[in-house]
Amino acid sequence: MTEKTLETIDIPVYKRSYLENAIEKINRKAVKMGCEPLALSFDNPHEYRTSHHPFTGHKLVNPIVVEMVSAHLSYVIPRINGYELIAKLDIFKGDDGKVLLVCPVPGKTVPEKWINATSIQCDHCNKKRYRTHSVLLRNTENGEYKEVGSTCVKDFFGLDPKGFMFMASIIFDSIVGGIKDSDCLKNDNGAWGYNVDTILNITSAVIKKFGWTSRAVANEYNYQSTSDRVWNNLEPHIGMAKENFVTVDEEDKELSAKVIEYFKNLDHKGNEYLSNLIKLVKMGYVPSKYMGYACSMIITYEKAMNIERKKSEKDTRVSNYVGEVGKRLKNVKAEVIFKRHIESNYGTSTLYTFKDDEGNIMKTFYSGSNISLEKGNIIYLSGTVKKHNEYENEKQTMLNRISVKEV
Repeated sequence: MTEKTLETIDIPVYKRSYLENAIEKINRKAVKMGCEPLALSFDNPHEYRTSHHPFTGHKLVNPIVVEMVSAHLSYVIPRINGYELIAKLDIFKGDDGKVLLVCPVPGKTVPEKWINATSIQCDHCNKKRYRTHSVLLRNTENGEYKEVGSTCVKDFFGLDPKGFMFMASIIFDSIVGGIKDSDCLKNDNGAWGYNVDTILNITSAVIKKFGWTSRAVANEYNYQSTSDRVWNNLEPHIGMAKENFVTVDEEDKELSAKVIEYFKNLDHKGNEYLSNLIKLVKMGYVPSKYMGYACSMIITYEKAMNIERKKSEKDTRVSNYVGEVGKRLKNVKAEVIFKRHIESNYGTSTLYTFKDDEGNIMKTFYSGSNISLEKGNIIYLSGTVKKHNEYENEKQTMLNRISVKEV
């Protein structure tokens, strides 16, 4: 019995040849394993157009136009004896014992029993012995789940299921984004990976210098993602440009410590993504294939803290619009509450967020060299009101052509 899978994603036309080469490489392996080759097709040529810069938010004189095409990937995932693959389970050594990480098949849901598990079992042989890998299978007829140790899979099916395992693990988005196969340091626990605090320190420094760029945005605009920049700083290649390096400072280390403490005490509430983040923190290191999870920890933490901050301030001060669009504000006393450098193909700018004594939020993108502010600075702010808008139900005032004076 087989399961037909069709995945579709819109990609820039210039990535078409890259995707074709990636699928061709996978098909060579699929044929060797006796699997049906993947079928790749393209249609729906269209344009993606934006009048604002994707990273700075600046209004563009000439809109960005990207030629796009819809890519369709069709392939067959075999089912053996009525079973389908749900997830692969890996166990690692943590500071307080064994930690089980769950790597689900795209589109499949892992029951909470295995999300919360702390050991590898085998429902086939039922023998109690130390195992490091297993697979979670589901009977498509009665819905029954079975966990089978990696060494018992062949015996369970009565044949070698390597083709089945290979086809079920294909993730179209990862193929498009480019799967990063990179060597990394081997730690004392015997697994390939880096310490959590090392990754978080560098991630914090990267975000502070370049801003946060998700894999999806990086793919769409042919830009470097945050995780790629972290990898390049962990394992710099020969000839890497000096400006791509980051320096970890005490602020980065303090933030990393807060993030680690936050996830140590977080209740994942059955959320598979949060569950893996919690487990990585408790393990103390990150196996290389879970690097993407680790790089997202800081942005996940900051979003949670932002929500909590807004909840605590909601009953006291509510942001309202300041001034009139097109008119200039003069000498408004305000505090710098947020700062982030944003670099792109169009140059470097700095996003500043200010809050005045009444709790009103003002923002600006500054690309000059005359102003250098830090979070916590109290200043007199002048600027022209560019527009009024709302972000997450909060009224904000966008400024340009700002000037500041120290209080």
